[in-house]
Amino acid sequence: MNLLKRLWRVIVLKTSTVGEVIEEVTQVEVEETGEPCGELFAHLCREAGVKQQTLDNTNLVELFEDWYSGECDEQSIRDCIADFKAEYPVANAKLQGKL
Repeated sequence: MNLLKRLWRVIVLKTSTVGEVIEEVTQVEVEETGEPCGELFAHLCREAGVKQQTLDNTNLVELFEDWYSGECDEQSIRDCIADFKAEYPVANAKLQGKL
């Protein structure tokens, strides 16, 4: 990348009539590279014995993603599953006895 910058600078200097190179700084937003909260929830469900087909048929992962607004780590998600089941009867029915 450094080589490309130097090459660009040389090209600009040779073709520029002013002789100055002004570099613009662009801020780049860095997205979180961790696992999405819905994927963590799905992993916990599968680990507890809930079948992927059940998750797909009931849209539990999408419901959870829309509902959940906390930290995206395993313990936080485990801690809120009881509240999620209380809010959504379908989640309570499918996760009963497993989570």
